[in-house]
Amino acid sequence: MSELRTNRIVPRDGLVSGASGGIIQVVQNVQGIGQVNSGGGTSEYDIGLNCTITPQRSDSKILISANWPCIQNGTFTTDFYLNRGTTHIHMTQLYSSTGSYTVAYPNMMYLDSPSTTSPVTYKISAKATSGNDLRTNYNLTNASSDDSAVHGDLTGYGSRSTMLLMEVSG
Repeated sequence: MSELRTNRIVPRDGLVSGASGGIIQVVQNVQGIGQVNSGGGTSEYDIGLNCTITPQRSDSKILISANWPCIQNGTFTTDFYLNRGTTHIHMTQLYSSTGSYTVAYPNMMYLDSPSTTSPVTYKISAKATSGNDLRTNYNLTNASSDDSAVHGDLTGYGSRSTMLLMEVSG
């Protein structure tokens, strides 16, 4: 029986400028239902979604895909940051204009070049422009009667936040 091992696959004619090769490894973190992370005010805080990968090659890129269903109360904008360690590397915004509870599904996809073979941790943090009530991984099964009235047909469903990291050969 034969065995083929490789740490890099490049197309026959090479890679075009700016292109990357194949997927070397995939790491995922799913944050379970009921692990509610609430934030308020205008201070930045960790929403609890993170994942760590140890690149096998220093020229690899990391493709990060993350989503974190949440409930937001009020009229405001929330900035969500993708962090490598403690450094912001990407941002997306969620705007709520209803003045009441809003169910949202923010997500992010980003291709990063950490240039290391040491473990790299990515995480999502949030910061609102004004006071707010933001809940991630909210389990509507255990929702209060007020929440059930607001979300109606969503009662009985929970949400899970997911971060997927893929090492792409350079």
